Amino acid sequence: MAWGERRAYHTATPRTARMKIINCASSSDLQAWRVLSVNLYFVICVICAICGSGSIVAAQKPQHTGTKLEGFATIVTPDSITVYDKKNQIIEIHTDKDYTALVGIAAPVTVWYTTEGGVNHLEDIVYPVQGGTFVPRTQLLENIKRIIILPRPEDVENTQGLISAISMYLTDNAGWFVAPPELAAEIASRTKSPTSSLDAIDPNTGKVDMQKYLEPQRALMMAIAEETRSDAVLEVRIIKVKAKVRSGVATWDDMTEPVRSRKARALTAWEGLGGWVYAATTNMNLWSQTGTLLWKKRRGFATLGVQTGIELKYRERPLTEVYDDSGTMQRWLEETLGEIAPPVKQPPVETPRISPEIQQPREKAKQTGEEQK
Repeated sequence: MAWGERRAYHTATPRTARMKIINCASSSDLQAWRVLSVNLYFVICVICAICGSGSIVAAQKPQHTGTKLEGFATIVTPDSITVYDKKNQIIEIHTDKDYTALVGIAAPVTVWYTTEGGVNHLEDIVYPVQGGTFVPRTQLLENIKRIIILPRPEDVENTQGLISAISMYLTDNAGWFVAPPELAAEIASRTKSPTSSLDAIDPNTGKVDMQKYLEPQRALMMAIAEETRSDAVLEVRIIKVKAKVRSGVATWDDMTEPVRSRKARALTAWEGLGGWVYAATTNMNLWSQTGTLLWKKRRGFATLGVQTGIELKYRERPLTEVYDDSGTMQRWLEETLGEIAPPVKQPPVETPRISPEIQQPREKAKQTGEEQK
């Protein structure tokens, strides 16, 4: 009997008969459900066994094979992170990923790294998801109207041209009034120097208090902003570093530049094995009136030496030579500062139009003068 027929019979038979039919149907259905339940239970057991065995393998497999290091991020570049650990060690670790927009200064981090050939390579990193040290570009442009630049050259000469170029770029493209940097330098010269790392050690725990270490720096920026009535302070450190050279091209801090003069490249076909050259790097931090870090950027600026002649000997290259190349300077400013001040495209200069009432007498006078000649 089909299931549809059985239901129709139920409606036409007495209660006792219906109960008997229902009981009979339920027993067969229950038997089928018993078989199905056994099979389903077997499948669930198999799945649990597979998942359980996978969990055990994952638990037995070590998550990290490198050295573990806990500390604070002090420098973050597109290809490296410098960590100041709790034992007062400063360790630079090279990365395959750019963490400049993810890891803020003084952020607590835990890293695992491996060492090969004297170079540390990042294996894994744990950092705060929301550092709270950076603000959107639109908010910067809205809240800042007046800034001052604090130049801090470190073993690099002729840096005034770079500071002037940065000041002019921010004035033209961000619309900010930039106060003379000499004021900030004078205030910094009579302010207590930043605390050393040893002064930031907690005597009870022996651990480094990174916030305490950075507090004097924040206090200096607040003092400069208050005395100059500025909305923010742009700290520009210009430091000397070593740039790797390969095939006549130097690469460092998100910057690439040829180190051979055009004449040397034309006379020399041999590319060489590589080496290094001194270069200038800018490390910029934008601080608010309250000592909050709003924006930071580290980027190479220019090499401090070039190769000349067939022998490819280096000669010193003053930064004044870089300033003479206006095209290179403009590209560097746009690529470096474009994050906070996108370049404003100037409209093309149109030739002023002269009305016909003025143009006709001019042409007539010009024609009369030519006839008199």
